[in-house]
Amino acid sequence: MVLLIIRLMLAASLLLSLYIMSVTLERCRSEKRYGFLYCCVTIFLYTLGYFIEITCGTPGGAVIGVKIMYAGASFMAPLFFFFSADYCEIRLPKKYYQIPMLIIPVLFYLVVLTFDHHKLLYSDFYYNPEKIIPGNVIKPGPLYLVGTFYPLLCIALACTVLIHKIMQKQKQRLGLILLIFSALAPLIGNFSYVALSFFSKSVLGQVNFTAFFMVLSNFLFFYNIVRNDMFDLAPKAHAVTLDLIRDIFIVLDHNLSYTGSNNKATELFPSLTEHYKGKSILQMETWPRELRIIEEKKSYEHGEDLLREIEFTLPHRPGKNYSGWINRVVSKTGTTLGWVILIQDITETVKMTTSLKFFNDQLNKAFSTYLSEDVVKEIIDDPTRLQLGGIKRHMTAMFTDIKDFSKIAEALSPEKLVEMLNHYLSAMSNVILDQKGTIDKYEGDAILAFFGAPHHLPDHALRTCTAAILMKRLETEVNKLLAEKELCPLPVFTRIGINTGEMLVGNMGTQKKMNYTVIGNEVNLAARLEGVNKQYGTRIIASENTINETGEKLLSRRLGWIRVVGINKPVRIYEVLELARDAEPSLHKLVELFHNAVNIFESRQWKDAEGAFNEVLNQFPDDAPSKLYLKNCKNYLENPPAPNWDGVFDMREK
Repeated sequence: MVLLIIRLMLAASLLLSLYIMSVTLERCRSEKRYGFLYCCVTIFLYTLGYFIEITCGTPGGAVIGVKIMYAGASFMAPLFFFFSADYCEIRLPKKYYQIPMLIIPVLFYLVVLTFDHHKLLYSDFYYNPEKIIPGNVIKPGPLYLVGTFYPLLCIALACTVLIHKIMQKQKQRLGLILLIFSALAPLIGNFSYVALSFFSKSVLGQVNFTAFFMVLSNFLFFYNIVRNDMFDLAPKAHAVTLDLIRDIFIVLDHNLSYTGSNNKATELFPSLTEHYKGKSILQMETWPRELRIIEEKKSYEHGEDLLREIEFTLPHRPGKNYSGWINRVVSKTGTTLGWVILIQDITETVKMTTSLKFFNDQLNKAFSTYLSEDVVKEIIDDPTRLQLGGIKRHMTAMFTDIKDFSKIAEALSPEKLVEMLNHYLSAMSNVILDQKGTIDKYEGDAILAFFGAPHHLPDHALRTCTAAILMKRLETEVNKLLAEKELCPLPVFTRIGINTGEMLVGNMGTQKKMNYTVIGNEVNLAARLEGVNKQYGTRIIASENTINETGEKLLSRRLGWIRVVGINKPVRIYEVLELARDAEPSLHKLVELFHNAVNIFESRQWKDAEGAFNEVLNQFPDDAPSKLYLKNCKNYLENPPAPNWDGVFDMREK
């Protein structure tokens, strides 16, 4: 009857060892699980060997059982020390103690494999089936004490490490203490058996207490697993996920049942007590609806889900905002092991974000009057662009003005004048902003704008000329609107000057009051070119620098060389007529005839030039630049210029 009970206990212990190993492989996320698994395997071998020895009923079977038992016994103690050292994270590198401590059990087990052929391990042994527990009866040999005291040394070292850990940690002390007893149990059993074997004639000498201690050891291991706080067997996220934990985390198993959480989680969800373990998290009344997405994640087959932030509020926490992350924990085969839910209180962040959004909206409204939306966004993303000071940059400046604006202003009341300007400036400004230009300032009816800052534009010259052409096109619709509203006694006619070059751009002024503006001679030239339109009767005049950077995408004509007021350096100017793709054949014909006439004029053949310009006017009677050149031709025929004349016209007024 005693033998039957012992066999049943050993069989139960074997099954329990297999269950512990399967649970460890399936659920444990810690790298320390391998050391724990090795301990379980050696205990299993020890138990299996002893089970075979007392069950086989033959000397040969008993010897096989002893060899299997020593397979576990030889390595159980050193492996347990390795696991304890790893779990307690001792500073000594593994290579300094693992290799030396494994050499002894390897050599000892080689002796065990042949123990029935020499006298080193046992001086004598025989199989006794008549004992209460059948098995080998031995007389220890010289190496027998090695198999007894070496495990004792390893266990002593492990216990030293664990005791030191117990003294340091407030939590898991019970688990660590039970771990010590689970390791000592089989050793105590075997040691007691050896000690009592010297009293072989007594009843105690015939009973091997190792079986009882082995079963006790396995049950202690199992208890530590059930408690879920010793070996990280509850599903946990990877280290990357754990680094994201800010306030609250909740752990679920693969069935979405609650397994554990931190104290912050129980403050947010009071239902998450020890009694709630094993229940579905979705059954909790206060669980947020937004986090029920985890139901759908059960269908995922491979890999871990990327963290995705989910914002939500809780009815029982009014005025609070939370964000949650859900992470699926999987095995290497893709099996779902559990779920980790991370929650953070973002109330203050939401308030700050709302305030910043309001501030950015107001800033956007303020700047959008002068800058395009893309430029405003870039400045908001990088406010350092608005520091006091300027930088030198290659850009294009535009200056616009309305012809005879003083007459318009005199004919309108102040209220209607403001309304008229609002319509006009809004329409023109939208064109500039659409081309990513920056509006520097409004001076009455005039607009100063530039292209190429703060947003870098490699095609700033072309964008400026395009904006000018589109503004002139829009002018017709603006005049129609102003006429309908009776806001303008005269049609609006805009003159535009454009120049490209090195300019100083940035925040000018003081820290308390600054203006994002552009300055320099090249800017002044753009303003002067706007006035040159009066002399030539043109709409848009650009410098040669600008035209050279636009390529063949514009249709323009060369007007000649001029010297503007305040700038001694002469500049060749062009009239911007149209985008090349939109220009009508008649415009191309005008440019061809006009350039031919200008070439003759610049060669000082005044009579021939007069005929050439008359030919232009025959086909294009309203061409103002041709009329101006024709007047100059007649003047030079009567009063030829000086021989050293450089062909540059000096502008007498701005």
